[in-house]
Amino acid sequence: MLTTQQLCISAGQRSLVTGLNWQVKRGEFWCVLGKNGAGKTSLLHTLAGAATPAQGSVLLSEQNITVLDALTLSRLRGLLLQSYSDVFHESVFNVVAIARTPHRSGAQWDTAADTAAVRHALQCVNLEEKMNADVTQLSGGERQRVAIAALIVQSPDLMLLDEPTAHQDVAYQLKTMRLIRDLAQKHAVIASCHDINQAARFATHVLLLGDQQHWQGPVDEVLEAERLSQVFGCSFRREGESWLMH
Repeated sequence: MLTTQQLCISAGQRSLVTGLNWQVKRGEFWCVLGKNGAGKTSLLHTLAGAATPAQGSVLLSEQNITVLDALTLSRLRGLLLQSYSDVFHESVFNVVAIARTPHRSGAQWDTAADTAAVRHALQCVNLEEKMNADVTQLSGGERQRVAIAALIVQSPDLMLLDEPTAHQDVAYQLKTMRLIRDLAQKHAVIASCHDINQAARFATHVLLLGDQQHWQGPVDEVLEAERLSQVFGCSFRREGESWLMH
């Protein structure tokens, strides 16, 4: 689904990611971990085609992302941002429904299938009762769930999510991670994350970003105490299923 070849990402003169050769397949849920400023957001934006790499290439379905037209790109990948700022008053239903655009044919708009897809997505994020609410009046957590519903409606092959639990309370963090894990059964999913225990519990794979180096692979192979200490600058130990920092 996704392949990167010698991908290098920079911020000004600072190198964030160097020589990343990576493959992500449908059915995999990758969490990208690293300290603040490690390049997690920059990486997701680069994979989405919203930012240009310093070097290397990104392939989606074996096609270089730079040659894909907008319609094809919108069907292959979707990006959830960290936060959203709405300027116009619009209903939650319509905000989610616009994400059906890549799948519409001709002048058709809001067919029965479109409406059913939107309702299903809102059910997935527990917001069906707010479908007629003004999106500008939602809390930060609710607005993020609207964005997740829109991503579900868009239904791209590759789902990119930038800190999808950042605005959620504890209960919805768990619900969101369970939902993302379920989505990974039919899609390839990459999400940036700050919670190591959430990654360990829900992800199938981890990409761990350190200073001028990275590690990738199945969760249990990548997450180890010495490596986490090296990346985050504090000590870690494993107790049962949980990682503890000290």
